[in-house]
Amino acid sequence: MTTATASSITAHDLGAPRRTASFWNILASEWSKLATLRSTRISLGLGVVLSVATTALVATAIGSTQSGWSADFNPITVSMVGNIFALIIFSVFGVLAMSREYSSGMVRLTLIATPSRSRVLLAKFALVGTIILVLGVITTLSMFFVGQAILGAYGLPVASISDPDAQRMVLGLGAVMPFFPIMGLALAVLLRSTAGGITTVLGLLWLPQIFGAFVPLWFRAHVLSLLPSNGVDSITIGHIEPSPAFSAPPLAIAIVCGWLLIVIGSAFVLFARRDA
Repeated sequence: MTTATASSITAHDLGAPRRTASFWNILASEWSKLATLRSTRISLGLGVVLSVATTALVATAIGSTQSGWSADFNPITVSMVGNIFALIIFSVFGVLAMSREYSSGMVRLTLIATPSRSRVLLAKFALVGTIILVLGVITTLSMFFVGQAILGAYGLPVASISDPDAQRMVLGLGAVMPFFPIMGLALAVLLRSTAGGITTVLGLLWLPQIFGAFVPLWFRAHVLSLLPSNGVDSITIGHIEPSPAFSAPPLAIAIVCGWLLIVIGSAFVLFARRDA
């Protein structure tokens, strides 16, 4: 009787159609993996806190050391100076969201549970992009209001969030904040290395700014302008701080979208074809 029952169950299981996990189930699974890590909360929290604290520190330094700053500075750009920490920390978070799965072997278990590789990767991109978008807007708005409050307390000129220039820079920086974290996640898929992913994404983010002043004007206008960081800056700060390396907004949007399509598309292709 036991043998017959076992055979019956086995035959039933083998003949039963296999359920595929829905995209929302995959998304919930990826969220659980990120949310249960203490490092996720610490790193994302540091990105917000350090950005706002740096803006507060710089605004205080300007207000307490110079009475003539009113003619020499832009209150909008001063309030966004802390954004450097958000960009670095959030970009590293994007890399780690994928690379630590390779280093721990978790990616193999994920793909055993969910064989649809494209859905798994899409869920990761959607989750990282949404998290950073929300935190990015919170960070830039917080920096702006803190910076303006401190500058105003010292009697220096301030800007209003209703100012179109302020809206484009503050909300624009928040809206494009997911760009480099998503690039970092895609690079982690391509390189399967934490160090390689972080080095590459931070290189794309900062090397054009570091070396831009040392190259000829033609090179800045025709080569550096095609890099992703200058494309993003053209959209967000080009109207306040013009540069030969910045493009017109429509071309800048095309550059940013082009980089995303190439890097993310390559990540999807390799993730589908390579062994985990």
